Amino acid sequence: MMAAAEVSAKTISAVETIAAPAQVKVSLEDAIKLVKNNFTIPAAYTKFTSGYNNYNERETWSLNWNSTDDAGGSFNAQVDVSTGEIIHMNSWNPASSSSQTSVPKYSYAEAKDIAQGLVNKILGDRLNQMELVPENTQITPVIDYGYTTYSVQWKRVANGVAFPSNGVSVQVNAYDGTITSYSLNWSKESIPDPKDVISADKAREAFVKNNLLQLQYFLNYGIRPLDSQEKDAKKDALLVYKLSNQSFSGMIDAQTGEPLKLNSGEWLNSDAVMEAGGGMGGMAKSSENALAPAEQKEVDDASKLLTKEQAIESAKKWVEIPDSLTLRGANLGLEGGLSQKRVWSFDWSQEESADGYNYVYARVDAATGEVLGFSAYTPNPQPKGPDAIDRTAAKAIADAFIKKIQPDRVQQVEYLEAMDNGQKYPEDQPNHDFSYERVVNGVHVPGNGFSVSVERNTQKVVSYNMDFADVNFPDIAQAMDQKQGEDTFLKKRPLELKYVQINKNGQLSDIRLVYQPKMDNSFAVSNIMDAKTGEFLDWQGKPIKEQPRPYNFGDISGSFAEEEIRLLGQAGAFGEYGDQFRPDEHVTVKSLLSSMLIAKNGVWSYQGLSDEELLKQVKELGWVKENLSLNDQVSREFQAKLVVRMLQLEKIAQLEELFQAPYEDADTFSDGSLGYIALAKGLGVMNIEGNKFESTKKMTRAEAAYALVKALQSNR
Repeated sequence: MMAAAEVSAKTISAVETIAAPAQVKVSLEDAIKLVKNNFTIPAAYTKFTSGYNNYNERETWSLNWNSTDDAGGSFNAQVDVSTGEIIHMNSWNPASSSSQTSVPKYSYAEAKDIAQGLVNKILGDRLNQMELVPENTQITPVIDYGYTTYSVQWKRVANGVAFPSNGVSVQVNAYDGTITSYSLNWSKESIPDPKDVISADKAREAFVKNNLLQLQYFLNYGIRPLDSQEKDAKKDALLVYKLSNQSFSGMIDAQTGEPLKLNSGEWLNSDAVMEAGGGMGGMAKSSENALAPAEQKEVDDASKLLTKEQAIESAKKWVEIPDSLTLRGANLGLEGGLSQKRVWSFDWSQEESADGYNYVYARVDAATGEVLGFSAYTPNPQPKGPDAIDRTAAKAIADAFIKKIQPDRVQQVEYLEAMDNGQKYPEDQPNHDFSYERVVNGVHVPGNGFSVSVERNTQKVVSYNMDFADVNFPDIAQAMDQKQGEDTFLKKRPLELKYVQINKNGQLSDIRLVYQPKMDNSFAVSNIMDAKTGEFLDWQGKPIKEQPRPYNFGDISGSFAEEEIRLLGQAGAFGEYGDQFRPDEHVTVKSLLSSMLIAKNGVWSYQGLSDEELLKQVKELGWVKENLSLNDQVSREFQAKLVVRMLQLEKIAQLEELFQAPYEDADTFSDGSLGYIALAKGLGVMNIEGNKFESTKKMTRAEAAYALVKALQSNR
């Protein structure tokens, strides 16, 4: 680490201090020196302010250096008043992005060394009480137009047991190696000794006994409507095994042997859990104005729907609309998600008055008149009155309402006794909330069912929502049985002893020992497993192995394009064969186009795209104008055209009179291709040896990778 830049008192243009206690162990001056001794503060940041904070029984100095230039820039740090620990630092330098090299200068391994040097300097021997969190998921763009950093993390280990919510995190700029963020979380509360905990085998017995892994139907709401194949696939629910919501993703209290339960007002201060969200004119008389089949179908369907007035009457059967409210909005549209049904949406409201703002919202199925949901809202709930009912009485009202509005479907749901993680509903609330989950073939369908709210004073239903997806539910005989599901899941994610800390009413509280299915800091596992194949799934119900990730290709050593291939691998491109690149294999149109999207626009621009969507997108970008198959191999001539179009130089390439023949075999070029090939040569983006271009020759994957990276670099 470089020595901190000296910022003398004279360069500080403003010092603002919020009153601190008379006696502190670490003074403001001490805190400033601590930060300057460990970090480089840009000399241009001459405006300084400070503050004193007391939160969660922790006193800290807040130190802020800011640039007075128009471009801006800031450096912020927090120092513990009692211990002198630097607990947080964040630096933002707008000049960094403009001065970045065209490709990342530092690898993750180099960033880790930089981060470790800082942590060792600040924490010293405490680094021995932590272990590095393995990292193989960070994707680094080939060309970055923003602010890309590597995240390096260490988690605390006490008594040989991991404490994941404690540790240190460092962010390192991938382009200049500067440290942009530092964060330390180190609990002061007593850590329990693990000597009296139950064994992992006992924890597994408790996990199984309490059914913490549940067979469920999974509904895929994350479908792109353009993809005709996915539109068909979405009509089928998936059978999955998923960690239950009743105990923090499968946590077993390691001392009691029971699922971890928290009281009202408590939550886990834990590491992140994986998870696995007009009118028409007269009839046309000419063929030019004839309706297309899709348009005619829309007209025919619309003629069968309820009018606005009819839909409003349906809503009024179930929700009271006060005369004081005015209809502000009425919309007929196609509901998203899985339903694809026509829905009338209405909202009534009145301007703010002495009684507060009142609002009613309702949704009605435009084909059937079925009320799908409503909500009556008042921002200022009335205090508890003499006629207020308790939760038991409110549930009787909710039950009766569902039986009346949905007499058939009420038989298809099960009341959920508790909220997520087993917490009980509060007894004394203005509105009592109730949830009923759909059950099909004895299997729960999370996200489907009813929710109802009953106001305690008026004893009226003030909110109702129904969601019953119209999908096919596969036979549960297709799923592995409960024991096989548990064995498969726990083989991949065995129960692991760890520390977690309770946060009670905003204050850090006791630290506990728990067993929980092991979390992997990669894309290898999740909380959802396909009940037929045993594959872990992402939030869209797709195999998690298909999630974007960086690739460390093991077969590129010695290739002329080794560096270019490595950069593309870090960006998540060319991953068809996992960590094997196959440099000498001919590249396909699909492989190259998808990698171009990833390299140019980031890995998420391609994530989940179907072949149909890929072709549509690259044609909209102007990269492809030919009719081709994604399985075709890429010729040198087509590669040159792709490069030129991606760089938006096609208009120049089409002015062939500007170019001389770039190769001896120019007479073999296709009509209109001379300008593209000449530009590709002039930019130096293609690895062509000799004086012949051989325009029909097929490109290897290494040659395509080289051309792609060189083209992007030429545009910086």
